[in-house]
Amino acid sequence: MLTLTNLGAGALVCWWAASEFDLGWSPAEWLASLGLLEPWMDLTGAKERRVAGIQWMLLVWMFGQLCDLLDGAVARRMGAQNGQGAMLDSMADLISAGLAPAFVGMALMMEWQAIGFFPEGLGKVTLLPLLVVMAAAWRLARFSLESTSEANPEDQNQMGFKGIPAPFAALYWGGLLLIWSQCSGTEGDWLWTLGLLGATLLPLGMVSSLPQAGFKHWGSDKRWDAVRLGWLSVALLVCLFLRPAGVVVALISYPLLGAISHLLLSKKSH
Repeated sequence: MLTLTNLGAGALVCWWAASEFDLGWSPAEWLASLGLLEPWMDLTGAKERRVAGIQWMLLVWMFGQLCDLLDGAVARRMGAQNGQGAMLDSMADLISAGLAPAFVGMALMMEWQAIGFFPEGLGKVTLLPLLVVMAAAWRLARFSLESTSEANPEDQNQMGFKGIPAPFAALYWGGLLLIWSQCSGTEGDWLWTLGLLGATLLPLGMVSSLPQAGFKHWGSDKRWDAVRLGWLSVALLVCLFLRPAGVVVALISYPLLGAISHLLLSKKSH
């Protein structure tokens, strides 16, 4: 149920991001159709329908990612893990962490292009976020093969992953969407550079063999639990006190910290 919730949340984000050129309008209209827009705006303090819609889209998206984080642990606790569940998890991630970031990325790029943030000659990069869904498909296929292969039993017990995990693409583009929702006028004219990074270097990191710390194996190794908790605590503090710059720092720090921690802990284990 958690895995399918993640899939459904990703599908909604895809629909909302692609329905209207103005990001946030479609989820706001969806809330209005249910009579929930005004209560939601009162709750969040949003003064614009667009901002309220983006906030709702982000809430649904991140709730799906939370379900993705928990589904493996719940399956193991219930003794319900199996090959079909693993494949279904990858299919859900392809939607919520592959298609959804690509749709949001293209919508953001189109907005930045329309506003004129792109320098001359870079106006044709709005399709680059499609590389995210291609990289996610490659990354998830490799992970599914390695996790179900009897020929690589050691890979199944590793606490890290090869390549940046696909859900990070959802966090990255969700973070850019959050920052963009708080900007007005030309305040976010620098975000297009992070958009280019998220559409090029992020997919390359996903298909690489760069070791990364995963977040789906809580309780299996105390050292990795300490790394995860430490990064999450620091990232939350940075986001709270340095926003919106803190969101950028937290996003960029994850791949770097994951690789360094993986190398250091691997050396200690030997």
